[in-house]
Formats: sequence, C-alpha cells, structure tokens
Amino acid sequence: MVRKTKYFKYSILMIIPLIGFIMGIIILRKGIIRREKILCYIGVSGILISIFFYTWAFYYGTHSEKAKEEQVFFAQYQLNKAMQEVEVFKLEKGVYPESLQQLYSLDKYAPIIDPISQSLFSKKFIYFNYKKIGDEHYTIYSSGFDQIPNNTDDIFPD
Repeated sequence: MVRKTKYFKYSILMIIPLIGFIMGIIILRKGIIRREKILCYIGVSGILISIFFYTWAFYYGTHSEKAKEEQVFFAQYQLNKAMQEVEVFKLEKGVYPESLQQLYSLDKYAPIIDPISQSLFSKKFIYFNYKKIGDEHYTIYSSGFDQIPNNTDDIFPD
C-alpha cells in the first residue's frame, strides 16, 4: 500500500496543467493496475484540471475584451498593409485593382484576408471589403465582428 505522503506528492503535480495531464494518465494507470481508488481519483483529477485549464485559456484567449481589442488592432494593421499594396499596384499598373485578389499578381503574400472573419475551422477565406470607385478612388475596410458591412463595428485603415 502506498503511504499517504506519496499521495500528497502526486496531488501537488496535478496543479501544473500539462504535467498534471501526463502524470494523471500515469497515476490513473497505476491506480487501475494496483486497484487503488485513491490513485484513480488523483489521476482523474489531474486530467480534469488540465482539460479545464486549457479550455478556459482557449476561451479567454478568443472571447475576452482584451482578445477582441487585439483582433481589431491586428485587422487594422493588415488593412494598412493592404492599402499600401493597393497603392503599389496603382503605381506599377497605372490603375487601381478591380478586386483585392489582383494584388496577388505583384505580391503572393498580400494581406487581403480579413483576420476577424476567419475562425479556427473556416473552410474558405473572407477578404476585406474593397470597392473601386471610379479611376482615382477606392474604399477598403473590414466588416468587423458581426460580418455585416456598413455597420458601427466596421474597421477602417488609419
């Protein structure tokens, strides 16, 4: 039988998320082999603590106000770069592009994909909103979080 002080040592490791997950699997296996319920409880708790921590961290990292501020900042940065690419296109070709995809002819890494519209499991790219207005003007912006153009949450370049 394992002494109670070893249980305490095992349980301390469970509060470190990744180590807790790995140790939880090892301790759960040991508990099943030795048929000791306390080891099984400690192992399962280590696994659950790790799963809870990483779930919380992912959710907080994608849905918190700070995360949304960072996404807006990044989208605005990408918009500024896309606007520069449009201007370079005009300098080289003499006209503004009809669509943002034409920028790929000069730079295959042109930042024309709206980062706010992309989710982890998106199957297609959603580009920034771009419209050529006559021969001398254009507009480019992101539709924001609701993905509805011409709303209050739209993001424009600086």
